[in-house]
Amino acid sequence: MNLLVHASAGALVGQYTGNPYLGFIYGFISHVILDVIPHGDSQLYKKYKSGELSAKKAMALTVIDSVTTVVFVLVFFSLGIHKSTLVTAMAIIGSVIPDIFIGFYELLSPKAPKWLQVIHKWHFKNHDYFAIKHDLSFRNGLILQLIIFLVLIKIL
Repeated sequence: MNLLVHASAGALVGQYTGNPYLGFIYGFISHVILDVIPHGDSQLYKKYKSGELSAKKAMALTVIDSVTTVVFVLVFFSLGIHKSTLVTAMAIIGSVIPDIFIGFYELLSPKAPKWLQVIHKWHFKNHDYFAIKHDLSFRNGLILQLIIFLVLIKIL
């Protein structure tokens, strides 16, 4: 899932959690649940690792995803619709941190610490659980993610 979808799920979780620690945990769990849903990007990482997707294109996708997420979070907090800034922020952090760890793994690889290697392996096992056999095309995955984002925004 794009960070934007994870962050919006985290924002939603933060609306219904009164505790920043639980917000973080529930945000993290929302990431795991969303990543199990096939969403069209299971082949991106493999294409990047094999060289079929250039580092420049991979970086461009990451920057676009990151910038749209930052804009969403800034707009969300500036609108003041959240119940608790701390709880919502912790839930959003929890919802995006697995992907941030993947980014750190890539930056530090091949000398990434063992704990990052474990997270990386677990993340892709979860991410590819159903997508290996039932993934969508990249285009259809983006459409699905847009629909999920719009539903989450509507609930917020």
